[in-house]
Amino acid sequence: MVMLKQNSLDKEEARIAAMRARAEARTQRFLNARTRTMGVDKAGLDAQVEEKRQAKEALRQANMDQAAYDQQILRMLEENEAQARAEKMAALNALREDLLQKASEPKNDLPKIGDSVNAEECGTGAAQYFAGEDKSKDSRRRLQQAQMRQWTSQQKAEKAARNMEENEDEMRFHQYLMAVDDMRGQMENENKARTAADRLNFRKLNEEQAALTRATREQDRQLAAKMDDMELTHVKNDPFLNEETDFGTSAVAPHRVRPDHFKGFNKEQVQWVYAKNGELVEAHQKMKQDERDTEKAWGNHVAAVTRVMEQNEQESKAQANYMNKLQTDVLNQQRAEQLAKKAQSKEDRFGSVDGGFYKGFGTSCR
Repeated sequence: MVMLKQNSLDKEEARIAAMRARAEARTQRFLNARTRTMGVDKAGLDAQVEEKRQAKEALRQANMDQAAYDQQILRMLEENEAQARAEKMAALNALREDLLQKASEPKNDLPKIGDSVNAEECGTGAAQYFAGEDKSKDSRRRLQQAQMRQWTSQQKAEKAARNMEENEDEMRFHQYLMAVDDMRGQMENENKARTAADRLNFRKLNEEQAALTRATREQDRQLAAKMDDMELTHVKNDPFLNEETDFGTSAVAPHRVRPDHFKGFNKEQVQWVYAKNGELVEAHQKMKQDERDTEKAWGNHVAAVTRVMEQNEQESKAQANYMNKLQTDVLNQQRAEQLAKKAQSKEDRFGSVDGGFYKGFGTSCR
């Protein structure tokens, strides 16, 4: 019996050690950034399902071993009781044969009515006390009941300790899952914050680059306008370009010019050239302004698109967080239902021991 209890305790300690080793291995895998995965890990979930199945199988095997251990104890008790009953019946039969033999002798033919018999002074032939009679039956029965109560209390304490250890393991595993979810959420928040900061930095860099480009274009425009004004001033004040040009007019027709006497355009022609140049400058400035307006409109469009994309991304993340929360609530509810079913199954598996269990002791023919 002691060996069976020791084997049961060894199996229980081995099961607890294996469970703790698996939990430690899961923790090491989670802390290793090379093997940790984000999102849905099918292999990890399959490993958890297999681990749960193995834990249930180990619990079922432990319950079967406990049931076999209880059956062996009951069988040993029944064998001991049957052996004691057989020995008692053998002693009673031997005593009966001895009494019948004594009664057959003439000297033992006693009268029907006599004085009261003192059982303490009588011998074996008086049939007051029998050989092998158990005078301490009541005290022995009380001792047996107390011993059975002690064994039952010990088994109940062992089962309660196993249940407490399993509940603590389940609680630690649940805390581990919660820690994993919290760390995963923290990492996701850090990634979101880092992504938002990178976008803000890119936006600031783009704005600074756009401002630098606008400043450079404005400087180029001012320099071009200054150079145009300098050129016009030089043309107006140059003595060679502004000398008398009528000397080159041909005598044949006023619109013809003598190439050998050509000294340049007259004032009307020069003013006409200046007017055309001014129109070209205005057209160039208008084209530059149109380009700036187009770039500004494009920048506004890009900013609006960026805001819409950020808003859509935030809505998608909020929807994903909401779905993750719903999934977490469903998993917690399923876990609670599974724990309740397991507790109810454990409670109803072997029944309970009440006070009527001990009333049957000492009611045999002994």
